[in-house]
Amino acid sequence: MVDKVSNQALLEAGLAAVRATGKSMQKMQTSSRAMKYQLDNGETVRVRTCNDHVLVVLADSAEQSAALNIEGTDHLLIVMPAVPRTEGSVIAYLVPTVAAIEAVRQAHADWLKTNPSTKGNNRTWTIWFGDGPAAYSGFAQKWSQYRLPTTESTVAVSHVIDSGHGRDTRPLGMVIAEARKAIAEAAGVAVEAVKITVTLD
Repeated sequence: MVDKVSNQALLEAGLAAVRATGKSMQKMQTSSRAMKYQLDNGETVRVRTCNDHVLVVLADSAEQSAALNIEGTDHLLIVMPAVPRTEGSVIAYLVPTVAAIEAVRQAHADWLKTNPSTKGNNRTWTIWFGDGPAAYSGFAQKWSQYRLPTTESTVAVSHVIDSGHGRDTRPLGMVIAEARKAIAEAAGVAVEAVKITVTLD
């Protein structure tokens, strides 16, 4: 167990989850740190990773109509560990951005209706996938139709990231075997049920 799963490990697991559905995603060039990709049908995807089961959105002002930092793509790929802050299997949602924006704005409006103790500069808007404030929680169920059927794991990716030299120098077959075992354990399936396809560009 770790205190936090790396964003890179979550990103890689999320991209693998999308590929497992038969979709192809190519990274887009951006002038910011935003993780944007393009599907083979031309639609765009912004990836958001989080170690907890929440979606945190930043607004450029406290106004209800403020621009949000999840706007500008067709879809939002949200990736989080199945068990918060723990290596292993992940949960991924591919949500239409318009649906995510609508949900976040409504959640923020509902929160303001509770007369919260605030100084008014409310620019961090959050919705919960699990337990949380009643009006803006339960999105694991509300967005169940957007959840990707995945058994992807962060374990193998984190091994490479944490190795200190950035590249695993063991034979490729050994790396794949270890990855299959880790994924099988995280998903609760036999190793034989895990298939890994490697594409070397």
